[in-house]
Amino acid sequence: MKIAFWSENKGAGTTFNLAVIACASVCLYPLSVAVVSGGYRDEKLENKFFGKTGNIPKFTTIAADVGQESLLAAETEEFFISSGLECLLCKEKPEDLTESVVKANMRQVIKDRMYCLPANVGQEYEWWYRDYRFVRMDRVMSAIETFFDVVFIDCGSRQDDYARKILSEADVCVLNIEQGADGIGDFYLNSPQFRGEIFFLLGKYFGNALYNRQNVQRIYRMEESRLGAIPYNTRLHAAEQTGKIDRFIENYVGQMAGEKDTEFEKELVRTTNLILKMTGLVA
Repeated sequence: MKIAFWSENKGAGTTFNLAVIACASVCLYPLSVAVVSGGYRDEKLENKFFGKTGNIPKFTTIAADVGQESLLAAETEEFFISSGLECLLCKEKPEDLTESVVKANMRQVIKDRMYCLPANVGQEYEWWYRDYRFVRMDRVMSAIETFFDVVFIDCGSRQDDYARKILSEADVCVLNIEQGADGIGDFYLNSPQFRGEIFFLLGKYFGNALYNRQNVQRIYRMEESRLGAIPYNTRLHAAEQTGKIDRFIENYVGQMAGEKDTEFEKELVRTTNLILKMTGLVA
């Protein structure tokens, strides 16, 4: 089951919204979740959970085929990495992508429940999605989908062929919108047509604004079940800066009843439920 997040606007907070909804999904339901970037070397998604210090370091090790020993490149005196997406793309046969191999090359966000696939260390050039190894991405994604209940894919505001492919294949496409009359109208009335269900998401949402969720539904005659919102929350955005979105959501959902911002909780739970209902994973 694939849920793709995308926006035609770079300021819609697509990656942030995906991270929040994915964490809420795990906290609200007994689901196993994978989060994957829709780019070759896009570390923005990782940063939401691990912070910038959690990125792949420059000097790392590569496991040799013989003896699992680390190899040193004498010419550069640097170690090269063989883990994460790069390692999975190097697998010659689909049957090599076992559950243990796939999960060993991902990073745990929430223990045994939610994993993040690290970005590639290779350069993302203009035609990166035509790289001879990246053509194997389909089978990597197929394997990940096999081992998790739902896969969230961050397409950001990308316009490349791979992002279009992901959006055309996703079971649910979450289109991220900024809370403004012109942006909402243009995006909704001229939204792309995809194979899967389409859900509209307002990020950095303020319920007391003129174009709140109820007014948007009324103005554009939008189905209530296809529009959600993530209210602006100062503590959540502070957690984002330190790569602790998962900890904030874990502590917030179901564990801080006396301290909750009720509007934030209500909208987050409602939006998460609506998106997951579109997949058929929850009733």
